[in-house]
Amino acid sequence: MNKHTLILFIFIFIFIISNSVSSFSSNDLIGVAPQDEVYYKELWSSGGSVKCRDGSKSFTKARLNDDFCDCFDGTDEPGTSACPTGKFYCRNAGHSPRIVFSSRINDGICDCCDGSDEYDGKTNCKNTCWEAGKVARDAFKEKIATYQQGVAIRKHEIEEAKISAAKDEAELSKLKSEEKVLKGIVEQLKEHKEQIEKALEKERIQKEKEEKQKKEAEESKLKERNGEDKVDEPVKSDDDKAEILDNSPAGQDLKQHAESALEVVHNGHGSLDNGEEHSVKEEDTSEVAHVSDPDTGLGSKGEEANQKDDAGMSTADFQFLHTTYGTLMRQRTWPEKEFYSLYGQCFESKQNKYVYKVCPFKQATQEEGYSTTRLGNWKNFEESYNVMLFSNGDNCWNGPDRSLKVRLRCGLKVEVADVNEPSRCEYAATLTTPALCLEGKLKELKDELEVLDKQQPQIHDEL
Repeated sequence: MNKHTLILFIFIFIFIISNSVSSFSSNDLIGVAPQDEVYYKELWSSGGSVKCRDGSKSFTKARLNDDFCDCFDGTDEPGTSACPTGKFYCRNAGHSPRIVFSSRINDGICDCCDGSDEYDGKTNCKNTCWEAGKVARDAFKEKIATYQQGVAIRKHEIEEAKISAAKDEAELSKLKSEEKVLKGIVEQLKEHKEQIEKALEKERIQKEKEEKQKKEAEESKLKERNGEDKVDEPVKSDDDKAEILDNSPAGQDLKQHAESALEVVHNGHGSLDNGEEHSVKEEDTSEVAHVSDPDTGLGSKGEEANQKDDAGMSTADFQFLHTTYGTLMRQRTWPEKEFYSLYGQCFESKQNKYVYKVCPFKQATQEEGYSTTRLGNWKNFEESYNVMLFSNGDNCWNGPDRSLKVRLRCGLKVEVADVNEPSRCEYAATLTTPALCLEGKLKELKDELEVLDKQQPQIHDEL
C-alpha cells in the first residue's frame, strides 16, 4: 500500500466516522428530552436497535419518527403524532422547556415558543422564547442575587453560631462541674434538717411529758384536798341534818374548802394555759438554739431556710440551663451549626383569622383570639435539612393528631409563609432562612443562567 492510498483510506474512515457522529443530531432526535437522548444512542451503532420503554417491541433507527407507531407507549415516535400516547419535548432555549401531547405536532398551531412543534414548514412560528422568558430570567437573576446575599449572611451567622456554641459548651461544662457541689450542699441541708426535726420532736415529747406530770400533780393535790374535806364531813341522812350542817362551823369550813378547791381548779387551768404558752416560747427558743449550734456551721434556722431556698433555686436554674444547653449540644449533627441561632425563637405568620407560630426545636401552634391549637411538637429534620417536621399535635375531632411539615427555602430573613392544610389535620408551611442559601446551589443557578444566555442568541441567529 503506497502513501497516497493510505491517506485516501484514512480520509474515507474519518468521513464515515464524522458522518456517523453527525447523523446523531438533534434533528434526528426531535421531540426527545436531553436527558433521554442516551436511551436512543444504540440506534446509531452497527445494526443497533432499541426496545420500547414498555418492553413490548424493539425498533431500529429507520423506524424512529417514521410516522408509524411501533411502540404502544410512543417511544419510537417522539417527534410525530403517530402514537396517541406520545409526548413531544419543546426545548424552548431561553425560556422554560415544555412537554406537549404528540397530537399537537404539525397541527398548524405554535405550541412551543421556539416553534419546534411545527417543523414541517407549513406554519411559520416565530421564536418568542427570549421575549417570553425575560420575566422568568429576571426572576432567576433576582433569585441569584438573593442567594449571593444569603450566602454572605449564612457565613456570618455560622461564625457567630460557632462562637455561641463554644460559650454554651463551656457553660455546660461549668454547670456539670458545679452540679456535684450543689448536690452536696443540698444533701448537707437535708441532713441538718433531719437533725433539727429529730431534736424538735424529742423536745416536744419532753415538754408533753413535763406538762402531763405537772397536770397530774395538780390533779393529785386537788384530789387530796377534796379527800380531806370529805373525811371531816359528818354523815347526813335527812334534810334536818343537812340544814344543821350548813349552819355549823364544819359546814362553813366545807364551803370554804369547796370554794378554795374551785379556785385551785381555776388557777390550775390558768397555770396550764400559761405553761403551754411558755412551752411554745421555750420551743421556739430551743429551736433557734438547736439551729444555732456552732458545730454545724450552718447558722440559725432562718439562715438555714434561706440557704435551702437558695440551693433550691440554684438546682432549678441548673436543671433549666442543663436542659437548654444539653438540647443545643445535641444539635451538633447540623452540618455547620447553621440552625443554631433559631433555637429559642418563634416566627409568626397571620393568615386570615389565624396566627401561625413556628418555634423550631420546640413546637408549632395555630392561634385564634385566646384559643391556641398545637399543630405539633418538634420531631426532627428531614430531606437533608430541607424540611422541619412537627408531630403529635392536638387531636382532630374524629381524626388523627395534627402535624406540620415546614419546607425551608433560601431567604435573607427568617419568615413563615404559605401555611395551608393540604390534607385533613396535616399542615404545610414555608420558612425562608439564610441557612438554606448554599454556595453549591448558587453555583448551579449561575451555570443555568449562563447556559440560557448562550443558547438564545445561537437559536435566534438560526431563525
